[in-house]
Amino acid sequence: MHKPLLIGMNNPVSLRAGHELYPLPEGCTGNRLWKMLHQRTNASMREYVDTFERRNLVRAVAWDRTKARARAYETIVELRGKGRTVVLLGNAVREAFDWVLRGEGLLDPTCAAGIPPLLVHPQEAGGCTWRQIPHPSGRNLFYNDEKNREVVAMLLEELYVVYNGKTAEGES
Repeated sequence: MHKPLLIGMNNPVSLRAGHELYPLPEGCTGNRLWKMLHQRTNASMREYVDTFERRNLVRAVAWDRTKARARAYETIVELRGKGRTVVLLGNAVREAFDWVLRGEGLLDPTCAAGIPPLLVHPQEAGGCTWRQIPHPSGRNLFYNDEKNREVVAMLLEELYVVYNGKTAEGES
């Protein structure tokens, strides 16, 4: 079974491979994701890292829409037909994939609709299951509401449990 794939924007703090959505330092995007998962499953940072494949569309300090679309295209070609579950973090990331998939729809009818902005709901296109959440940066006020954090935490828990074959309490 493939790991669920989390795809973010870019890491303005580190360009090093492996630092994409990493759960440290405190307060970074990866840390926020891990804390939501931990709250529901008691997963350690190591379990978060081992469960999720983590990528950013752009390896640069600043976001670049053109580079993001190019990387989204490469990712779609790589993942096509593999049955992966992909979680897109934020509207900018969703837009890059949507733009590519709509273009790919000319060749592959399963991609013609692209990826409309639907929170958490699974969408099938190009042989993958796409999920979306608002970008979990400290600037996003969506996460100030406990109910919103809980919805995203439940998605992370679902993916964690399915991949690891565990219950939320860690039993197999």
